[in-house]
Amino acid sequence: MARLLALASSVLLLIAGMGLPQARANGMHPGCAGEALCQQRFVRIGGIDQWISIAGESPANPVLLLVHGGPGIPQWPAAERFKPWEKSFTVVLWDQRGAGHTFGRYGAKTPDVTLQRIAADGVELSRYLCRTLGKKKIVLLGHSWGTLVGVRMVQQAPQLFAAYVGTGQMADFHADALIQYRLILAKARRDHDTAELQALRALGRPDPANARQYAAYRKYLPTVMAPSDLAYLKAQRAGAAALAAAHPKEGPDVAAGAKFSHPLLWPYVVRADLPKTAAALGTAFFLIQGQRDVLAATPQAVHYYRVVTAPYKQLVIIPNAGHFALLTAPGKFLHALTGKVRPVAIARGA
Repeated sequence: MARLLALASSVLLLIAGMGLPQARANGMHPGCAGEALCQQRFVRIGGIDQWISIAGESPANPVLLLVHGGPGIPQWPAAERFKPWEKSFTVVLWDQRGAGHTFGRYGAKTPDVTLQRIAADGVELSRYLCRTLGKKKIVLLGHSWGTLVGVRMVQQAPQLFAAYVGTGQMADFHADALIQYRLILAKARRDHDTAELQALRALGRPDPANARQYAAYRKYLPTVMAPSDLAYLKAQRAGAAALAAAHPKEGPDVAAGAKFSHPLLWPYVVRADLPKTAAALGTAFFLIQGQRDVLAATPQAVHYYRVVTAPYKQLVIIPNAGHFALLTAPGKFLHALTGKVRPVAIARGA
């Protein structure tokens, strides 16, 4: 039954990691040629080799570490989408323990796949980036599952980060599930879908700890997702086979790593309650959230933003965007990064 839950709850996020199948099979991401900084390599982090990509147009720019979602879904296949960011940031992609290239090196023998260890890896990586790229602090951007990792990283070592940016920000997973349920129920009422209403009422309030019940109601979630998310996922699903064909090793490692990581890390998602466990952050906090995100429900993400105490806070809501706003509303998202995050991060030591 845990397998059913994994399929029901992660398939949408899994497809999102499949990206554009344009990265070269040797692991070099697309377009990584001619930049002032252009590196892809394994580094020793947390006792194992972990894969990173560093790309940017000027070493003077702030360093931005992207902490991917999933759990277990790397962003290297979508590296081309972040190329516009490289004018203003040195962009670092990281295949976390149990994900992507890093999973490909160790497979099912990957040790210690826990939230605590991955966050500690992230802190160690951040120190490495500061040291090798000559920075006092970096910018941290977490998406979806990566927001749980990113917040934990900031809690562990706030002095390393000039700013934390959350998008698809997770907060209280049980509260997210209740918001989803109410949206689905309201949609069924508007549509006069008697059969769906009866099924939802029979299920009752969602309980993410109950795998059977939770999987049963999550199948209705696409009915209330943002059209931009649905269109994006459809396009990515169509490109998944091409990714595997173009990259016979690295492509399959994306899905295999997610399948391996998900059952190990999903319990941390279910237990998440950041308003209680992370109500204070020791750096600037930006929330750049799609207005129509229902996977990490925007009302709950905004509630978390309001609860948090931080030296500086700013909220940016992207109209009509959903969980994948950083990819489906690229212009608006980059405008927020360059116009709002970058100047504050520079002022705070980036």
